[in-house]
Amino acid sequence: MIESNVGMFQFINTMRSGNPEQTMMTILQTTAKGNPVFENLLSLAQKGNTKEIETIARNMTKERGLDFDTEFNSFKRTFGL
Repeated sequence: MIESNVGMFQFINTMRSGNPEQTMMTILQTTAKGNPVFENLLSLAQKGNTKEIETIARNMTKERGLDFDTEFNSFKRTFGL
């Protein structure tokens, strides 16, 4: 329990004082290891290929019987966007 709290404090401090974009990318790259779809999405993001990312997201939501636009709008509302 204490270790996870320390990790969380380190994460928050890094986000505040460092480069939050790089911190998040490092976390995502670590998480993506071994997951080809996630690795591909990160590669597309690093290249700025948002159109292809959107196409993949639309296909994934459709496969799950969800509407991309509805889900994305809900996601944006969650973060006040």
